[in-house]
Amino acid sequence: MSKRSILGWVCGALIFGAPAGAADSAPEVMALHHTPAALRATYRKGVERQLPRLLLFDGHGQLLLVEAGFREGAGRRLVQALARGKPLSLPLTLEAVLAEAHDAREQPVSRTSLPKADGYIVDYWASWCTPCHLLERDIERQSARWGRHVVWIKIESDPEALPENSH
Repeated sequence: MSKRSILGWVCGALIFGAPAGAADSAPEVMALHHTPAALRATYRKGVERQLPRLLLFDGHGQLLLVEAGFREGAGRRLVQALARGKPLSLPLTLEAVLAEAHDAREQPVSRTSLPKADGYIVDYWASWCTPCHLLERDIERQSARWGRHVVWIKIESDPEALPENSH
């Protein structure tokens, strides 16, 4: 599936890529979206959140990396953090992140419903966000270096997507 069609998803479905180490090594991609309640809480009136927001969890759901905005080399930092495997001492879990997201059928997603992986990249993005597109290209370029099975969870996080009456 092309990068362009992945970016076009607002509420996607599961797409299974080749496992790490295959000739065309790429992470599995899951396209989700923020729930309206999570969007309202994230983008309270007067509070701006920078996109993209990037999190990396290990296979046990422990947080390894947090970044906001786009800085060159994010893909390389993901590879290094996954290889290092040292959890951060922040009270953020993969389960908490997934509790604020739904799949294309508006169904909740849990850690147990995710494919088993060595790492989970959580990417909060919006289709209009240029830095989000830059981050995506950076991650795709680095995907050959994972050396492990990684699932890329792309969460559409567009405050403009909130219905007018839900503000």
